[in-house]
Amino acid sequence: MKAVICMALVCSQCVVAQYTTSKYLADKDTKAPLRAATIHNTNDYTITNDDGHFVFYSANDSVTIKMLGYETLKTTFKALSRTKDTLYLTPKPFQLDEVTLSNKNIIQEAYNHASTNYPMEPFVEDFFLRCVLKRNGELVKIEDFSGRIKRDKLLGAKKNFTFQLLNMRKFGIEKKGMRADDFDIPSLNDVFQWWSNILFLNQENYHFSRPKTVDEQHQKIEYTPKSKDDYQKSIGYFIINTDDYAIKERIYKINPKIIHKIPYTKKPFIKYRTIDYFYKEKCEKDNKNNKYFIANAIVNAKVEGYVGEERIVYDVSFELIVTHPFSDLSTFKANVNGKKELFKLEVPYNKEFWETQNQLPLTNEMRNFINKTHNQKEYRVISNF
Repeated sequence: MKAVICMALVCSQCVVAQYTTSKYLADKDTKAPLRAATIHNTNDYTITNDDGHFVFYSANDSVTIKMLGYETLKTTFKALSRTKDTLYLTPKPFQLDEVTLSNKNIIQEAYNHASTNYPMEPFVEDFFLRCVLKRNGELVKIEDFSGRIKRDKLLGAKKNFTFQLLNMRKFGIEKKGMRADDFDIPSLNDVFQWWSNILFLNQENYHFSRPKTVDEQHQKIEYTPKSKDDYQKSIGYFIINTDDYAIKERIYKINPKIIHKIPYTKKPFIKYRTIDYFYKEKCEKDNKNNKYFIANAIVNAKVEGYVGEERIVYDVSFELIVTHPFSDLSTFKANVNGKKELFKLEVPYNKEFWETQNQLPLTNEMRNFINKTHNQKEYRVISNF
């Protein structure tokens, strides 16, 4: 029954989608590809990948392409069908010496406007999520999802999430037998909790820099912990819209100066610690609801472990893309346990969906990993396709 429902949803989307475009996006001056630029209209959202490439489907002919620090490009699918494969965004010109920075505490203003700028009542988002795990630089697990999340509110939520997974693609290998260095991938609850609770900081614990102008509508505020020895506090920055004080972008990362202070967690046969992490969120405003949502988010972490004298390094990454920020609440039907480890979730593979979706293409490295012949005596292959 679940498979039938998933197929019906996919087929209905295919029927509705009337327009499609595939382009590359680059800086007009440097010709460098623009990663994580936003492509959207009132119905659909997507972003560019590391190469600046995007594929965008929608039933709405309008297309808006934008990125902080660049002029916004407003066009249509019809117009894009007549352009070359690469589009160029123009950097916004401004003179720093002509910009007067306000003395107003822009961080406090952003906090004061949170209840106005972000949804504070139940809502549903349609999303894509990718999880990748590497061991000593080699791929060991890949997992992609399309689904829906219901939240009571965007920020400050305490794992009050429910999930409706529509599609899943997973492939991984695990060494047979019990291993001290097995790495447990977090749950859906854990992943979305990170992005819901780090958008704001306790101002008493951090120093904030003087605002720096990004463009005429945005200012950048860097932050560092007041205690230089506190390995639990991060460094990073906010980019804030000075018109409505919404946080448009946030970086939250490890302070490289205190890595040597991070202690190991010790368990039988192994000790481990996190030696690097990087969180990033980009927020966009949905014009229908007049509220901001997290359009794209990334978490990267590096965990160092020792089994005896053997050093093992795990790299885990998660990427979130929200395609419909405020979808139909009445059609939401939870179907998975959000507390369960991601790689232990079971959803049937839908070949047609994964071969036509435009959000999470497999990289060459991933394809090689999937197609490689793995030693069946040493490894257990886990896959749903």
